[in-house]
Amino acid sequence: MNRLATTALTLLLAAASVSASAADTQLAGCAAKRESIRTELHQAQEQGLSDKVAGLTRALDEVNAHCRDNVLVERHNKKVLKAQAKVNQTERSLRLAQEANKQPKKIAKLEGKLEKARAELAALQAQQP
Repeated sequence: MNRLATTALTLLLAAASVSASAADTQLAGCAAKRESIRTELHQAQEQGLSDKVAGLTRALDEVNAHCRDNVLVERHNKKVLKAQAKVNQTERSLRLAQEANKQPKKIAKLEGKLEKARAELAALQAQQP
């Protein structure tokens, strides 16, 4: 292997290990937003997308100026509560339909709706604010 190929391979392996170690440290809240925007900004700069760079720069400035972790947590908690209320309502509708011996088609539809609501709730609960 020539020297240039060896150097390129070394740089590639180093970059892979840096990105792997960065993935190990999970960021949350405003720090995660900042890092996500910075990553996109870097990619846009490499691709020469000046309009996207300008927009992402503004977005990063806004996050730096206004993002607060406690506000993000509060918003996230509201979304979780709303999703939980949807699950509760759908469970109630399903129970009432079953008690009233509604058509199997209607019950199956409500079961599907409940499954979807539960999945949305689980996804929200799994997310870090």
